[in-house]
Amino acid sequence: MDPVTLRTDRLLLSAPEPADAGDVVAYANDPDVIAYTPVPVPYGHAEARHWITEVVGTGWHADTRYEFGIRRAEDHRLLGTIGLFGFVDGAAEIGYAMHPDGRGHGFVTEAARAVLDWAFAAPPQGLGLVRVQWRAIATNTPSAAIAQRVGLRYEGRMRSGVSHRGQRHDQLLAAALREDDRTSPTVWPAP
Repeated sequence: MDPVTLRTDRLLLSAPEPADAGDVVAYANDPDVIAYTPVPVPYGHAEARHWITEVVGTGWHADTRYEFGIRRAEDHRLLGTIGLFGFVDGAAEIGYAMHPDGRGHGFVTEAARAVLDWAFAAPPQGLGLVRVQWRAIATNTPSAAIAQRVGLRYEGRMRSGVSHRGQRHDQLLAAALREDDRTSPTVWPAP
């Protein structure tokens, strides 16, 4: 598939390009991104270029990963990314990361709503998926808050469910189905 561009009131969501390498390096080196995502450490321009061309570019071309850069509509600066990956039998996983400059403005929530709408829309306007799931280390409360705000339903906690940077962590799982009402935040158990 050719890369798709999505628009919201404040954002432009489009595939990261080689010119975005510096912005990718900036957010990939943020301590919170390192703490919760599998980005390589250290992460420099070579890693960013590889990710943009080999992971993002190949993913769109092979229909295995659809990654969007989260950009402010006013200046198109890439502040983070959100993507769908792990496609199996009409289902996929959603993941996102944001530079500190973009946090606290609701950008990821806005982007996630747009990507979920596209994921569930019938072709050719969307992918026609039936399920989109989210997983994260249980202590990643900002990511969980976004998943909850966009209407993903809590499905469980896998004890010691993921290994990250040499340590085992509990992992949370949530998902939305195409027919779910995602207009209101869902109720999740206390951490």
